[in-house]
Amino acid sequence: MNDTGKLSPRLILSILAIALLGFTDIMLETALNVSFPVMMKELSVNAGTIQWLTSGVILLTTVVVILSPWLKQRFTNRSQFTVAAIVSIIGISIDAMSTQFGWILFGRLLQGVGGGVGLPLMYNVVFEQVPERKRGTMIGLASLIVAFAPALGPSFGGFLTEHFGWRMIFWVVLPIQIGSLLLGWVTIRQVDRTVKEKLDWLGWLLLTAFFVGGLFAIENFSGHGLLYLPALIATAFMIVGMVGYYFHAKHYPEPLLDLSMFKSSIFSMAVIAAVIIQVVNLTFNYAIPMGLQLILHQNSQVAGLALFPGACGFALMSIVSGHLYDRYGVRFPNYLGLTLILMGVCWFSAVPFTVWSMTAGFAIINLGAGCWFGNNMTNAISHLPRHLTSGGNSIFSAVNNYSAAVGIAIAAGVIGAFQKGGSSIAESTRAGITWIYAVDIFFDFIAAALSLRLVYMSTKKDRS
Repeated sequence: MNDTGKLSPRLILSILAIALLGFTDIMLETALNVSFPVMMKELSVNAGTIQWLTSGVILLTTVVVILSPWLKQRFTNRSQFTVAAIVSIIGISIDAMSTQFGWILFGRLLQGVGGGVGLPLMYNVVFEQVPERKRGTMIGLASLIVAFAPALGPSFGGFLTEHFGWRMIFWVVLPIQIGSLLLGWVTIRQVDRTVKEKLDWLGWLLLTAFFVGGLFAIENFSGHGLLYLPALIATAFMIVGMVGYYFHAKHYPEPLLDLSMFKSSIFSMAVIAAVIIQVVNLTFNYAIPMGLQLILHQNSQVAGLALFPGACGFALMSIVSGHLYDRYGVRFPNYLGLTLILMGVCWFSAVPFTVWSMTAGFAIINLGAGCWFGNNMTNAISHLPRHLTSGGNSIFSAVNNYSAAVGIAIAAGVIGAFQKGGSSIAESTRAGITWIYAVDIFFDFIAAALSLRLVYMSTKKDRS
């Protein structure tokens, strides 16, 4: 690690290249979300099916992300990045030319593989090569680039879908990923030595069963109720994967993810709080454009623009909060972020469903989320021993992606269930969104309580 306190231009450009890869993958997710109603008609699929273009990709990204500690030991940063970028470029090319849902999903899944390698790689490079006193700023800068994707995605996707068709989204993103590949090839360097570490295949399969089973269970429970047989089977897979990996990791000499990091109460609470807040944030990200189009009969461009101020707020607060963390520690940006998130969630439950109220509420929530997310992760990983930081990065990357898929699955399942039982698509969609808002308030207060507790513990530990 560089301990001089200076950041070389090459290091900054290498982080930029990896962040651009994540930027394009995330921008595609949010750009397609506002295009779903149009794609549903053109591809003749329902809401539960179309959402797999996002949640299915996020799920595969999560499954690949958990390989990050092994990939970091086994392959160089440049080789990981190169493979990730090429696979993602192939997927985008397939989607730009495909006319059938199956091929489009396949192309999106390839992008999930690329994102699964690229996202934790960015944070690994930061924690590996950036001095500790500059770490908060660089995490903020990297998060700013990635977080700006949701800012551009909805309005970008809505405009292109409205005027040129949704396939143009992929054609516009393609040259950005090619540029990212070229920049990363000439700037990314290696600091830590690689070793020929054997992959823990059984551990990976057990973790995959846990993540896949969990997502299918949540999607089916939210759409069909607690006694739905496929949901119960998926829950069984999730439990087997979770329990199986716990006992496997205790006896395997080099497990894929070292569970000893969860002995840190600060880290454990930070992960749980991040999962909850990400789930809540993505339910809004899915429900707002769906509601604006199906309840208020707005077009995809308006639906995308409604998310634009909030996503911009998230992106800008990512870098601002990084400076606040470096200067004041975790307390101030954490408290500010939680306050804004809770204000935004309560706003949604108190105001009528209009374009302006949804735009304002989403902006308030994302100002808070942008202030909170990066600092929560930086604080948690900074309290882990050096040899566990890569695993900590993987956990946060995995749960952020996975909880995003869970949030989308919950929103799609609930709205879909209300739509099946309602006589009017507009009124049933409104009822489903109202129910989601009420549950989100409850979840956010739980996350806030956890986060306040870990801030107190972190401050106390740093003083001792």
